[in-house]
Amino acid sequence: MHPPPRPASQPPLGVILAGGASRRFGAPKALARVGGRRIVDRVREALAAAVPDVVVSANDPALFADLGLPMRADQVAGVGALGGIHTALRWAAERGASGALVVACDMPWISAQLLRTLVDRAASTTADAVVPESGGRRGMEPLCAWYSVRALPAVERMIAEGERRVHLLIGRVHTEVISIDDVRRTGDPGLLFMNVNTVDDLRRARRHGQPPPAVCIIGKKNSGKTTLAVALLAELRRRGVRVASIKHGHHAFETDQPGRDSWRHFNEGQAEATIMAGEGKIALVMRMDGEPDPVRLVRDFYTGRGYDLVLVEGYKAGPFPKIEVFRRAVHDRPLFAGAGDAADSYLAVVTDDASLQTELPTIVMDADHPDAHVRRVAEMIVARFVEGADDGG
Repeated sequence: MHPPPRPASQPPLGVILAGGASRRFGAPKALARVGGRRIVDRVREALAAAVPDVVVSANDPALFADLGLPMRADQVAGVGALGGIHTALRWAAERGASGALVVACDMPWISAQLLRTLVDRAASTTADAVVPESGGRRGMEPLCAWYSVRALPAVERMIAEGERRVHLLIGRVHTEVISIDDVRRTGDPGLLFMNVNTVDDLRRARRHGQPPPAVCIIGKKNSGKTTLAVALLAELRRRGVRVASIKHGHHAFETDQPGRDSWRHFNEGQAEATIMAGEGKIALVMRMDGEPDPVRLVRDFYTGRGYDLVLVEGYKAGPFPKIEVFRRAVHDRPLFAGAGDAADSYLAVVTDDASLQTELPTIVMDADHPDAHVRRVAEMIVARFVEGADDGG
């Protein structure tokens, strides 16, 4: 049986851990903007709603001078985040605080509700650390946690031993874990604990709650739009883009074989919707009235799933930016020539006609280099819709 909780003399000291070098990001990641605000400002706001005093552990104080918060560099340099926790606990002990509530500076979606849960649990525990469980690789989040000043000797022993792996601290002290179910009561763990280590991470953080951008590949029948769409999907994946797709059809279709159990659910049983689930993939068939709206399809099925882009084949009258495939060998006139005001939504034309007269950017298919036009289209899409995506805030 554990002894009764020790009364805390003061609430925890809130500490933003901002001592990292941001090597993978290439610039101070805490200053990047998500939802129109710097990540460090978002972290500060969440901490300030949970504890009365917030400070910053930073090895380059000039970066965060405009926060107007007390700052200290790591007292032990070169030991990573463990050095920040060491500084935080020494600081908390000096102030007579019960411990430190630490949050990494690169967590844009951390919530005040979760931090208050950590504080409340810390006030009633005999443990030396309170750490939330997550669905991440380590299973817990040691850089969004409360540590008692009683954990300071364990931190100092790890530093003396040359042990920098901060997640091992959890096993060195008496730790109370906030279960993943309790974490979920405060928000989505995948979002709460999202951290920004790379530019790709930043892009995904910015798109939380926003549908991914979509680009349509359009063209007349037999123009080769499916061939281009499929090649583009493969090229974008090769470039590390998380891409989803939509294929517009003008006729009834089946995704299953008549007579199969899943087919019977939807057709004989007249289910409103049926998910076919197997290892590594699922397929959803759903009844809809009228023509599906492509904007709603992107919003309802692809928002919040981490996709960087949706490539849509078809929907030439839809609202998304368009790239037309025009083959002079098959058709006399491109779609954009009769598009009127809608021609403003065209991004480019991919064509076999090197002499095509148009003000649109033209990407010519080269029979001697059949993949060259695919790469050029991919470069244009990535530059405009992936790498060049706005903050969205």
